[in-house]
Amino acid sequence: MMKKLSKKKRALYLRRAIFIVAIILVALLQNTPHLMPSIFGSHAFLLVPLITCLGMFETSFVAALMGALAGVLWDATIARGDGYNALILAIFATATSLLISYLMRNNLSTAALLGGTAVVLYSLLHWFFFVVCSGAKGGFLTLFTFYLPSTIYTLIFVPIFYIALRALLRKIKE
Repeated sequence: MMKKLSKKKRALYLRRAIFIVAIILVALLQNTPHLMPSIFGSHAFLLVPLITCLGMFETSFVAALMGALAGVLWDATIARGDGYNALILAIFATATSLLISYLMRNNLSTAALLGGTAVVLYSLLHWFFFVVCSGAKGGFLTLFTFYLPSTIYTLIFVPIFYIALRALLRKIKE
């Protein structure tokens, strides 16, 4: 005999299911070639702002799991799937969740600050570890021709994801 779920538990499960579907859809959008437009050779790292925005609405443990899921999906589609994206996105999601829980308010300006910081950190760390440390020629030029434009392109999606998630969560609460 199954017990009926309370309205609160049902809303929680629905919210997390929607978050997982959003991660899968955004991962497909980001990782499928030519699905997302490339502007002057730059690509949007869509999972970074999505995960930071999701982390603003979840507990730190669940945010870490969702960040790891997003990173695993990203790592599965690249040639060097070494777990870097899973680790870094789990850290970003956890840090965002903890900052919102203990220090910051959950609003659009905080989302812009945390999402922007995550995108910039992701780009700089990826450039440093995979371009500079590998000794690739023209590494400094790559920072300005690919990583900086990609960072600016990605920053556009932070408020879009935050507003969409906040509206969705308000709809679920009703």
